[in-house]
Amino acid sequence: MAEEKIETCFICGKQFDMANSDLAYYRNGQFPICDYCADFYGFYQEDLDAKKE
Repeated sequence: MAEEKIETCFICGKQFDMANSDLAYYRNGQFPICDYCADFYGFYQEDLDAKKE
């Protein structure tokens, strides 16, 4: 079983387990984003990824 890694979402402030989250990620490698915000604001990530290519 993966060890818990409790983080606080940079956007909404909710605490969540990064190790147990499917959509959560670190924005710019340092700002944790929870599952809810990653899903809700996901279209921003898609737009940024498209500009990089």
